[in-house]
Amino acid sequence: MRQSVPTVALAVAILLTGCIGGAGTPESPTPTQTATETPSATPPTSTDEPERVVAYEDLNDQQRAAFRDAIDGEASFVPNTSYVNDSAGYDFEHVDPFREYEYVRYEGERYRIATHPGELYASYQIRTSVGSPGENATVVALESLPERVRDEVRTAITEGEYYAPYGKWGSLPEPLQDVEYVRYENETYETGYVVGDAWATVVTVEKVE
Repeated sequence: MRQSVPTVALAVAILLTGCIGGAGTPESPTPTQTATETPSATPPTSTDEPERVVAYEDLNDQQRAAFRDAIDGEASFVPNTSYVNDSAGYDFEHVDPFREYEYVRYEGERYRIATHPGELYASYQIRTSVGSPGENATVVALESLPERVRDEVRTAITEGEYYAPYGKWGSLPEPLQDVEYVRYENETYETGYVVGDAWATVVTVEKVE
């Protein structure tokens, strides 16, 4: 009979141990969840970096030259026409990487890219159509226009329009500013003008310490 008491006591002890272990089980997920949430905020930095950085080796020859100029000061990208001097800058078509990325990686260092507008260039389109001027309209004979704009207006009349590329004219030539109609070969043509603006893009870079 003395042996039955410890047996019962042992069974009770086992049951109590099971209850104590069971009571602690629901509380255990709290620290586990906290541990897994903490590092989740850091990966985006490394994931986004390749999208924001372009390697110097991935640039073309003009872009590399422009980047080296920007290290020493700045580089400009300008419209690619025969009326814009080559010394004004690099062809505008090569500016994209400096707009799409935030950094250039060069010789193991990162350089932050910044851009701002530079010189303003304008293009002009002359359009013509057969017209009927009113009593107070200004009609000018083609032959009376200055030679520097005469051929351009003749082209607009014979072909319907003339396009002056960026850099050819700094502004609409004064002889054309007040002309509403042009008389050519016994026909009168109404004139109109369309102006297009393009800002040069200036690029600067700064080494990130």
